[in-house]
Amino acid sequence: MTDSVFGSPFSAPPEEDLRQLPVSEANSLLMGGPVALVTTIWRGEPNVIPISWFTPLSSDPALVGIAIEQSRYSTDILGHASEFALNIPTRSLASHVEYLGSLSGADLNKFEATQLETFAARRISSPLISLCCAWIECEIVERLELGDHYLFVGSILSAQCKPNLISDHDEDYSLRPLHYLGAQKYSVLQKPFEPQIVNPSEAPEDALSEMLEEQLELSREAIEKKEERLGKLEDEVERGNVVDLREIESELGLTLEAGDELDLSKGILFDGDSEKE
Repeated sequence: MTDSVFGSPFSAPPEEDLRQLPVSEANSLLMGGPVALVTTIWRGEPNVIPISWFTPLSSDPALVGIAIEQSRYSTDILGHASEFALNIPTRSLASHVEYLGSLSGADLNKFEATQLETFAARRISSPLISLCCAWIECEIVERLELGDHYLFVGSILSAQCKPNLISDHDEDYSLRPLHYLGAQKYSVLQKPFEPQIVNPSEAPEDALSEMLEEQLELSREAIEKKEERLGKLEDEVERGNVVDLREIESELGLTLEAGDELDLSKGILFDGDSEKE
């Protein structure tokens, strides 16, 4: 039996309740990253497609890659075009993102179908989509065939974002990038945090073990706090009192909708913009 540097055997049996996935579904474990609306233009016709498979490839030169299934109409357009833009949407565009994923540019003009507002890019001809929080303009420098997808490699020509997007102090979740979780589920990042740092003078195995236990305890406390707060919220709704959903969502780090965490069909719910019964 071979031991690791921390004294734990590599040959320890796996947990009994692990679920075995087909390799074709392994990519679902990598979901949870930001969404991009990829815009491009060919022969004067603009096109847009939502994707979640994109990634930085290099810092110098600045390169980014987008992977699109070979049979998609947008793949053909990108194959002819020499450019594309990554438009990073916010929560307000979640319905547009989902709807665009069900459309094909071969059948209709997606911009006409969705009435998305656009503005001119700085370095390319492809339109940029308003109501997003960041935009990256790229020139296509390479196309690679990888299985059933093409990887388009873009050289970044310009990048811009909303002023507070990368600020740790920005608590306006409506302006944060939309993330795709899979199966028509979306989210936005809530509260940023920094991990504890192991002091070089400490024994790493002991320090990391203590930090792990501390984080698990904090997680248990957070769950208990959430359950307690939801219980009080349900009482407030049951009595017909006014409930500020945005404040509760910010506090608990979740999105409350009717039928989700509790019964919100009674009382008056205030979402920051309007009241509804």
